[in-house]
Amino acid sequence: MLRWTAPEAAKDALTTQPAVCLTSQTVDVRAGEALFNSPALLGGQAAKGGLSCASCHVNGRGNGHFVMAGVSDAPGTADVTNSFFSAARGNGRFDPVAIPDLALPGKVSRDPAAAALEPFIRTLIVEEFAGQEPTPAMLDALAAYVRAIRPCASGVAFMPRTLSGQLRLVDAALDGAVGLARRGDTVAAGVLVAAARHQLGLIAERYAATPFRPQQRELLAASRALQTLAGEAVDPKQFAISASAWRARFAAGLAQQLRERERLSLYNPANLAFVAPQRDSR
Repeated sequence: MLRWTAPEAAKDALTTQPAVCLTSQTVDVRAGEALFNSPALLGGQAAKGGLSCASCHVNGRGNGHFVMAGVSDAPGTADVTNSFFSAARGNGRFDPVAIPDLALPGKVSRDPAAAALEPFIRTLIVEEFAGQEPTPAMLDALAAYVRAIRPCASGVAFMPRTLSGQLRLVDAALDGAVGLARRGDTVAAGVLVAAARHQLGLIAERYAATPFRPQQRELLAASRALQTLAGEAVDPKQFAISASAWRARFAAGLAQQLRERERLSLYNPANLAFVAPQRDSR
């Protein structure tokens, strides 16, 4: 995250995120949210760098802290026609634009009857980021998620980044993987298992200190178990049984340990310390 965050905003970016309220929690919406938060959806340089759709659109909203050399001219902007990500969209000019908030009306209709959102998302994945061709079910899930994004009626603008939020994304990914496997989409199921593993990796970063070595080992083992699990998606019934068993073990064991020690981890803002970036005064 810090690789594309303005240095002066590092602590804010690590501890808070834009608030969002989804209009539904269907399997498609949950699968779409998990895909949106996973670099596995994208390709090329974006995936190598750990970028996901959510890197620019945190919780589907904006990201006023996003900044990347050669891609941004100010925090909260990105050049979407930069050949760094894909030669297909490169226009040879440096022309960053403000990152849009997907909870607000945009240039592409969100009306399901218009059927404009799915091909637009597909173009972004395949052309803008050189990603693999998404399956129809993956596009449907992503579109369902984007259509569900809303500002919170309470007017709350930001919410904390917590362990619970990332554990919820693990659950969302596995719900989606089982749901799409049942529809015969083993490719989507595999990408969603990768999305769950990505969230486990992000959790491990917050428990990086030496006292958390047992939890680090268990997170790695849990991730490897998911990798093995992905191979069972060809048998949706067995895949659902195995996924349920993994989740039960994880919830009763490692997840509980992580919750009990969250205040000691880097999820606790009090445990974060940053040196102010040095600016050239010449």
